[in-house]
Amino acid sequence: MSFRLLVDFVIHPFRQLSVASSLALKLVLLSTLTLTLASWLGVIPNPKSSEIRRKAVISETLAITSSLLAEQHENRLMRENLTAIVARYPDVTSACIRTADGAVIHQIGDHALHWRLKDDEASTRNNICVPVMHQSRRWGTVEVSFSQDRGLLMTLFQQPTILLGIVSVIFNGLLFRWYLGRALAYLDPSKSVPMHVRSTLDTFAEGVVVLDKDQKIVLANDKFKRHVGRSDRELLGNRIDRLPWQYESDESAEHLWDPGKSAIDGGRVSLELSQSRRTYLVNSSAICGDDGRRRGTIASFDDITLLENKREELSRMLIDLKESRDELATRNQELKYLATRDSLTGCLNRRTFFEIFDKHWEAARQSGASLSCFMVDVDHFKSVNDTFGHSMGDEVLRKVAHVMQQTARNCDVVCRYGGEEFCLLLPETGADQAWDAAERIRCAIEKIEFEALSVTASLGVSSISFGATEPQELLDQADKCLYVAKRNGRNQVIRWDEVPEDTTVEPTTREDPHAHGDQDNDAPIPYPAVASLLSALAYRDSATAAHSSRVAELCVAVATGLVSVRDSYLIEVAALLHDIGKIGVPDAILLKPGSLTAAEWEIMHRHDRIGVEIVKAAFANEKLVDIVRFHHIRYSGTADAPWLPQGDSIPIGARILTIADAFDAMVSDRVYRKGRDRDEAFTELRRCAGTQFDPELVERFVAVVREHKPIDLKPGSKEAALQLGLQIEELVRALDEQDIAGIKSLAARLQATAARGGISQIERVATELTATLGDDADLMDVLRLVNELLELCRSVQKTYVDTEFAEVPGAAAGDLLAHACTTASHTSMP
Repeated sequence: MSFRLLVDFVIHPFRQLSVASSLALKLVLLSTLTLTLASWLGVIPNPKSSEIRRKAVISETLAITSSLLAEQHENRLMRENLTAIVARYPDVTSACIRTADGAVIHQIGDHALHWRLKDDEASTRNNICVPVMHQSRRWGTVEVSFSQDRGLLMTLFQQPTILLGIVSVIFNGLLFRWYLGRALAYLDPSKSVPMHVRSTLDTFAEGVVVLDKDQKIVLANDKFKRHVGRSDRELLGNRIDRLPWQYESDESAEHLWDPGKSAIDGGRVSLELSQSRRTYLVNSSAICGDDGRRRGTIASFDDITLLENKREELSRMLIDLKESRDELATRNQELKYLATRDSLTGCLNRRTFFEIFDKHWEAARQSGASLSCFMVDVDHFKSVNDTFGHSMGDEVLRKVAHVMQQTARNCDVVCRYGGEEFCLLLPETGADQAWDAAERIRCAIEKIEFEALSVTASLGVSSISFGATEPQELLDQADKCLYVAKRNGRNQVIRWDEVPEDTTVEPTTREDPHAHGDQDNDAPIPYPAVASLLSALAYRDSATAAHSSRVAELCVAVATGLVSVRDSYLIEVAALLHDIGKIGVPDAILLKPGSLTAAEWEIMHRHDRIGVEIVKAAFANEKLVDIVRFHHIRYSGTADAPWLPQGDSIPIGARILTIADAFDAMVSDRVYRKGRDRDEAFTELRRCAGTQFDPELVERFVAVVREHKPIDLKPGSKEAALQLGLQIEELVRALDEQDIAGIKSLAARLQATAARGGISQIERVATELTATLGDDADLMDVLRLVNELLELCRSVQKTYVDTEFAEVPGAAAGDLLAHACTTASHTSMP
């Protein structure tokens, strides 16, 4: 194929000639070739050979004369003879006579400049060396230098053969062109096709060509000639396969122009012209005579270059989309793993722990298997922070968590329950085995080495065999055992059956003094149901879901040590679901990037009532409902609603929740304002203490938040990054299903999420995608924008994942992946 292209490139200029001119040129070339062959065989005298013989005769004559004069020792006559020869022949530029040993006897002209031969080299056309003999011995040499050949053009015109060839080309060219022009006028194959047929073919939108049985072109319409960049003169009478086609396959090349008696539809060929490649869809059919024999072929050519280019681009974009989607899924899995972890210790966080706990509880209840857990509390941890600083406190927690993870079995679940408290869940483990495991961990913690301090821990163990009827009751038992262990001197393990029945936890520190009613009358709160509602909220409004998670962390931090474990769990669930009513708010208001109007605020305020109804319907727990219902009540009361509780009659969970909710709202960025720093928020909380907030709880909140590491309130949190990834995955899934309405809805959600998070690049592309998704949406533009969103989302996720994996304890990423696999196995339990 490359040789054919080379030949085509060389002869392409001649294709612009007419058929008669092309044939005339070929005949002229044949005539010129005949003259050249005759000259080469000697039929035509060669003047170059004659010139060489003349120079040889001059040189030999000079040598003979010099030899005779050398015998007579006539050096003077020898020089005169040498001078006469140079003067007589104009093309002799210099001459020299040397002795046998190379000494110069006579020299005429600038011989050193013109003489080119070295010793023992043979004579050339312009430098001739002839030996001079004396008494049958070589006496010396005669060197004659002739002038160099003239210019190439002058030399050519002095050659008779060249002159004859030029005259022959001009005369024969004119003669042959005149004769063949008259003769071939009767042989033009297109003349046999009626004019109206040719005119009709020229109106076709596709190229059409008619071939004879030898695949030679008989007729081509204007469209085909424009396709291939050839004229009638270049095409007619030539085989169609001589054009530089590129075929899909060898079979296509063999049968496309010779279809037999059946038609060939949809063959593809490509043609490269002027560094531009065009692709055509070819349909060919045989032309048969009355006798049924094939007389030729008719073929049509549809230019599908744009379609092919779009198809190839679409194929590349789909490949890129698949690769990006696979990498995005991997990043989402990493983010999901990170979302289950406590960033300081690498243990499971509370929400993930509750989900896994409920699954193990249900499995144990159905199968009758054992299930145990124990709580771990680092002794005197506050004094460690006060004496050695928070960085040492963090190091203590990291090492304690590491010891627990190393000591626990692969099937055990280790959770950082809050502050310096940890919880370990042991599936298929009885009370005795759980006590042994707790004692091993206590001893391992006691052996941890620190400079200038020692660390111990108190542990409380309970098991399902002790009669707990729900997961939270099992945790309450373990927490009560932990309280007894600390009261009895710390650094010990207490199990539930060792706790006296009359033991009570001090109400000022461990019970909610404002609780009302019998807690046994409240139904349990299964955490999977809580997680499902939170996921639904995250799908509608990821920013609100992230806000709820942060508020829950703040509430747990404040409630720990103030109320019981059961009540702390209740407050956490209330914080997670306090904005669940926003599910019922229209997207146009919920996702609005700017500030809301008065009418829109009225609709937003309804979400509190909707949320209360959702929580009430989902969980038959009045304490939980009251926390959600009253968390917006002012501490000093409301004049418009004197029947509402006020002061300490407001549930303590609601009072904690309203403070945490207000604090997070103040420090978080909004589209229309920048978030305040923590100190400014503390000042505002204290300003409103006694009117809007419980003053004692405000001071506790400020102290707890200052003591603990600041909670990440930036938009680049793992929840936001994960939500972006999940929304992009949904977007790609909708694209696979060609669900334009779904793509448009998801693009709007993605735009709102990015706007809240301050990720302007994703917001810009999502906005462009939303605008592109009209009735006449171009799939290529949609694919391009979705791919761009994937790349941006991958970049955001990679930055966060890499940072988080670098910060989570455990030097090797492989350890984290092993933890992820273990977590996945827990999560996948029935």
